[in-house]
Amino acid sequence: MFVPRAGPARRGLAALLILAALAGLAGCGGGNWVGVDYNGYAIQTSRSSAKAGDVIFRIANLKGQVLHQLLIVQTDTLAGQLPLGANSQVDESGLKVAGRVERVEVGQLATLTTPLAPGHYVLLCNIVGHYQLGMRADFTVTP
Repeated sequence: MFVPRAGPARRGLAALLILAALAGLAGCGGGNWVGVDYNGYAIQTSRSSAKAGDVIFRIANLKGQVLHQLLIVQTDTLAGQLPLGANSQVDESGLKVAGRVERVEVGQLATLTTPLAPGHYVLLCNIVGHYQLGMRADFTVTP
């Protein structure tokens, strides 16, 4: 019996449908997750808040050109107003660090699951100079 092979267009469509189905399932039931995309020297989040409890951060450095990191700090200070140390990094000594991923290489995906209490947080990259270039975002955790 002859079974025709799927051409490139059909395989591409099948792959697209599988990815769409997986994305749909990820958004269903119990998904207390946040997408974090690095785009150059910007942090873009899929949403600006999540519910208290374990929050899953799915980090993608697919559009970046350099190594980045993700630091999550609980603070009442707005993202653009964190104190800098002498080394041109955010001074972490007075901050409550809720989670971190030290290295997200170019082309790499990473996941961080961390328990977060209700409050205001800042997501940032604290590699020298990256915070000043705009790698920061305000984030809220609700009860």
